[in-house]
Order: sequence, then C-alpha cells, then structure tokens
Amino acid sequence: MASLFEKIKGILLDELGVDAVSIEPSASFIADLNMDPDDLAEFFTSIEDSFSKPGNKFEIPEKDADNFITVQDVVDYLQDAGIED
Repeated sequence: MASLFEKIKGILLDELGVDAVSIEPSASFIADLNMDPDDLAEFFTSIEDSFSKPGNKFEIPEKDADNFITVQDVVDYLQDAGIED
C-alpha cells in the first residue's frame, strides 16, 4: 500500500502536473512547487475527495489549509486526522 506521502505525490503529479523531481516532504507548495492559490484550492479539494469514504466526507477547514506550507504539513495533518498509510 502506498504511503500518505506517495498518495499526495500522486495527486500533485496526476492532477496538477507538478514536476516529480521537486516533490519531497520538505517541498514548499509556493516556493518549491510553484503553486498559486488556485492550484492549492484544487489540490485540497483533490485531497478531500481522495480520502473521503462513502458516508464520511473528509474535509480540510480553510483555517487548517492556510497553515500548510510543505508537503509534510499535509502528511502530518492527515495522520493526525486518523488517515493511515
């Protein structure tokens, strides 16, 4: 089974076309991955869709999403929310 990092990397690659070489846990969404606010909104929607289950929609409140700077921040958030690898 893919790790959370690998799942997130897949979303960045497949849905947003981010350069694979740039995607590391410490990569900043804005500085390293060159994502703009629209890209980030699309990314968070994709994360929510990917980790939602029938009858249990996973949502990331905007106040939480505003604090995500790196890929690892999202991995940590998902782990804290009980999402497993």
